[in-house]
Amino acid sequence: MTSISGFMANRYATLSSNAGQRQSASQTSGNAAVSSQQAVSKETAAPAPGSLASAAMMARDKIDAGYAKLGITGTSGTTAEQWDAVGFPDLDRQMLFAVKSNAGGLFSEAEVSAAKTEFNNRISDIMDDNPDDPAQGYRDVIDFYDAASDDEKATFDWVVDRSEVQKSYFVHGGREDVGMGMPVVEKLMQAWGQLSAAGGNSNDLPNMPAYHEAMMWWAQDNGGAHHVDLLT
Repeated sequence: MTSISGFMANRYATLSSNAGQRQSASQTSGNAAVSSQQAVSKETAAPAPGSLASAAMMARDKIDAGYAKLGITGTSGTTAEQWDAVGFPDLDRQMLFAVKSNAGGLFSEAEVSAAKTEFNNRISDIMDDNPDDPAQGYRDVIDFYDAASDDEKATFDWVVDRSEVQKSYFVHGGREDVGMGMPVVEKLMQAWGQLSAAGGNSNDLPNMPAYHEAMMWWAQDNGGAHHVDLLT
C-alpha cells in the first residue's frame, strides 16, 4: 500500500545543488530482504502482464537473482555500490515504482529505501543534464513524472510530487503551460500559493487548507487508498 505521506520537504529545492551526487541507499533503510516465497506462493495464479502486481513479482525475482549472484542479502548496511550491483539501476520505471511503494508487501524496508534512492538519483541525473538551465531541468523532470504508469499516477505521492515539480518549474522562470487539467494537482498548486503567502516553508505544506482539500478529493476518487493485491 502506498501511504498518503509522499511529501518530502525541500526535495527539489536541493536537486540543483546536489545534482550528480549519488546517494547512499542505506541511509534510511531497515530490515533484511523479504523473499518472494515468504510474500506470495509461487503456486498462485500469475498476475496480468503489464500490471503493477506483475511488475512487483518481476522486480522481486530480479532482486533475488542479484542477491544470489553477489552472495548477499540487502540490509541497512548495504552500500550504494552493492545496490547498484544487485540491479536497481536496471529496474524499469514500473518495477522501480513497485519496489518504492512496496506493492503487495513483497519488499523489505531496505529495498524500499534503495528504490527511493534510485528514483531520486534518476531525477538528479535529469537535473544534472541541465546545470545552467534549472527551468529546463524541471521541465524534463515533469516529463519524467508524466511518463509514469496509471498505477503510479493514482497515488497521492505522485500527485504531491508532480505539483511540487510544477511549482519549481514556474519558480525558476518556466513559462510553458504544464498543467494537466487534474483538479487534485491544481488544488495542490493553490496550496503552494497559500504557503508562499503565509511565508512558510515546504514542511508546512500539509497544513495548508488547499492541501487538505486535495487529499480529501484524492481519497474520494481512490477509495481512500491505492493498493495491489497480488493474490487476486
